[in-house]
Amino acid sequence: MKKLGAIILVLAMVLSLAACGNSSTASSQAASAAGSAAGSTASGTATDKPLKLGISVPNLTNVFFVQIKDGMQKALKSPEDSLVVMDSQGDQNKQMNDVIDLINQGCNVIGLSPINSDGVRATLETCQKAGVPVIAFNVGVKNPELVASTIVSDNEASGHMCAQALAKALNNKGNVVEVTFSTTTTCYARQKGFEDEIKANYPDIKILQSKDVEKATADYSQPIMVDFINAYPDLDGVFTINDPTARGAISALKEAGKIKDVKVVSVDGSDEGKGFIRAGEMVASAAQDPTGIGSTTVGTAYKLIAGQKVEANIIMPMSIIDASNVDK
Repeated sequence: MKKLGAIILVLAMVLSLAACGNSSTASSQAASAAGSAAGSTASGTATDKPLKLGISVPNLTNVFFVQIKDGMQKALKSPEDSLVVMDSQGDQNKQMNDVIDLINQGCNVIGLSPINSDGVRATLETCQKAGVPVIAFNVGVKNPELVASTIVSDNEASGHMCAQALAKALNNKGNVVEVTFSTTTTCYARQKGFEDEIKANYPDIKILQSKDVEKATADYSQPIMVDFINAYPDLDGVFTINDPTARGAISALKEAGKIKDVKVVSVDGSDEGKGFIRAGEMVASAAQDPTGIGSTTVGTAYKLIAGQKVEANIIMPMSIIDASNVDK
């Protein structure tokens, strides 16, 4: 709204000169001034201003997002640059309201990790109308034309890594289930990679059931795992889409006395996930680079406010962490 007001003010000032001078010259000046102001709005901000990066994350109780935030903070170049972080607490409506708040606070770039890759469209359109560019990080969107850049891990590869690790732990045979969260492109890609790997290379491993969590946290994954345990007494393994959902699955397995019988694999490679691996409660976790995601997001934001071209898609590499390398 401030930027729109600035454009209107410039037009009003220049057009007022028409009453005192050559009308064609004044009209030309008005058009030039409006175009300049609009151009500044389209690029996100004037290049002589410091970076004010507004960030919306799904849940700061997930240490992964805390690590991303810390990576962003460390990547700021000047004391004049700032980071404003909003925790959506798993609520899509809150995320949209938070982004509007970030725009009103004068953030000249928005970094967004969507709760719902499809449902975030209205939020992205709001940013576009305000002239504030958006960087999607960690999770992609279904309308990539509405973001300046998407920065995500190689999530489909992580699913393949988890399937391979689980198959090794099960000697290439057994019954497994999936705790999924297919409302985001990130988690869907992880699930796809896992299922494609199992189907292509492990005919004696059967995926019995997949079930989405309402939110990708332990509170929501634990009751799903309880249902799986009750439904499938011969269960051998479980794939969870991140370390927080693994925590819920592990809690349910421990309560049922099945933590030694059912092998767990996950994605994140967080300190918590490493702790599960050390304790023998999880086989492996495909590791992301949250600090790298954070610093890459900030670097992209600097390019945007400088009017430089940015990459539409940036894929961050991943690796598998298991008992063999958890302490390396």
